[in-house]
Amino acid sequence: MNTIAQLRRSGYKVRVLHSRPKMFTQKIGGVMTEYNPKGGKTIIEITTPDGKNSIGVSECSEKDSWNRRLGNQIALGRAMENFRV
Repeated sequence: MNTIAQLRRSGYKVRVLHSRPKMFTQKIGGVMTEYNPKGGKTIIEITTPDGKNSIGVSECSEKDSWNRRLGNQIALGRAMENFRV
């Protein structure tokens, strides 16, 4: 399996987007924004050197702790699978 770094070195453009739910907590002096450790989403968009695009998405359940590395692996695998079809 290719990694994001290997794809970039091979001339592919790889865009990685992470999103996580936020929690807003009222504190003295204002509202504090914290990222929720549960849930989240990773989107990876790959553009080949000849201009073909593929997108892979991984979503973490609200019951599971978010893990950036695992989300990257799943989304990258799904994006690469779209090229094989």
